[in-house]
Amino acid sequence: MKKILTLLILFSLLPLGVAWRSGNPRIYIEPDTMTVVSGTNASFEIRVSDVTDLYGVAFDISMPLNELSVKQSGIEKSTDKEKNFLERDKRSIVVLSRVKKNENRIIVGISRIGQVEGVSGSGLLLKVNFVGGNTGVYDVKLQNITLFDSKMRQMNIDTQATTLRVTVIPQDKNPPTVKFTTTPPPETNKTLSIQFEWEGSDDKTLPENLLYSYKLDEEDWSEWKHTTSYVTPNLKEGNHTFSVKAKDEAGNESEVLTYTFIVDITPPELEVTSPQDGTLAKDKLIDVTGKTEPNIKVDVNGIIVNSDSQGNFTASYSLNEGDNLLTIKAIDKAGNETVKKIHVTYKPRTIIRLQIGNLMAVVNDETVMLDLAPFIENGRTLVPLRFVAETFGAEVGWDPVEERITITLGDKVVVLWIGRKEALINGERYYLDVPPKVIEIPEIGGGRTVVPLRFVSEAFGAKVEWDPELQIITITYPGD
Repeated sequence: MKKILTLLILFSLLPLGVAWRSGNPRIYIEPDTMTVVSGTNASFEIRVSDVTDLYGVAFDISMPLNELSVKQSGIEKSTDKEKNFLERDKRSIVVLSRVKKNENRIIVGISRIGQVEGVSGSGLLLKVNFVGGNTGVYDVKLQNITLFDSKMRQMNIDTQATTLRVTVIPQDKNPPTVKFTTTPPPETNKTLSIQFEWEGSDDKTLPENLLYSYKLDEEDWSEWKHTTSYVTPNLKEGNHTFSVKAKDEAGNESEVLTYTFIVDITPPELEVTSPQDGTLAKDKLIDVTGKTEPNIKVDVNGIIVNSDSQGNFTASYSLNEGDNLLTIKAIDKAGNETVKKIHVTYKPRTIIRLQIGNLMAVVNDETVMLDLAPFIENGRTLVPLRFVAETFGAEVGWDPVEERITITLGDKVVVLWIGRKEALINGERYYLDVPPKVIEIPEIGGGRTVVPLRFVSEAFGAKVEWDPELQIITITYPGD
């Protein structure tokens, strides 16, 4: 052993021949930066690369040994010979080192033993274990480096990456926290590229230095990295869980943060029970009712309601006069839609108010003048037929030869004859209490046909109300 030590000392003191080769060998520290918690163990490696016929090395490790404490036993080679570069061929080597704390350096020499060839290639020379001391930033450097081959010739070397920067941080037992900043809705119809974003915080580690690991459903946890976002691949319909956790520089891990969501691409069922398609509405305000999934949104031409726990819904909609297209959408929590369209025709009710003997009438709150006032004859109230029919929107035809009146209102056709009690309503016979008759009005140069009030109700489906005290007749069409 003394012989070997003497040889190593001679290598460092005596001038050696230089073996020049194309492509300089490297000796370097790995890693080149590291963070260590005060009071905890850490290590770095001394490695070589691109060497040919390497027989031995000698170098100093310059480091602040008061802050990065190294014991003599902390300088070691691997117990696995194949991992040690200089004995990968299973030849023996000797490692000599001395920790000189007062000089803040460690003297190291490593050599193969005997008259053997050197080793070529790249690999591990040595591992140095140390304990972090006071907080701060410290440099570890390789100095006085000598590499020599089996003929004891010194090698020309590349000294890049021969410095390690060690950051010692305070002891930290408090784990970091992490929270989501972007998540999908609890239910979504997206199956691809769902975005998750998060951020972490810690009492000692800066946010940019925190590490994160994440997973989707039952997948393995990802490697620890600084990323703060994740985009999902194509997902199947159903329940999914995304999980993320944070780790600070001291190695403390946060609690696992999870977010559960549902991928739903199935549109909801939708049944519209009222109104039916093609409905003729008599009131301006109509109730749209139906059934769909429980507790989801229903849109009726922009009016939003929610279905109840049984899936039932009711939306009141104000119709426009004439044809209306109702678009009913059931929209579930994932955003899936089912649409149904209903056509509704709104024809407002017509209300006519007449008074016995009065030429003034009121139609839907507007006053109009009659050619002939209603009157009572033989206990029967008679009203002007053409005025009432045309006010309802009917077409009135007159055949002077047969003295026949034809009234068409919607799908109803009414035929009457002057002086005859018999009438036809959509082809079916009907008998009046008294026959229609013409009342001549000299002022207009003609006459007006009058019919019993009861006929108006039964022929047109109008509602007739009589106020005997004021002798006012109120006719409402449609009557139901």
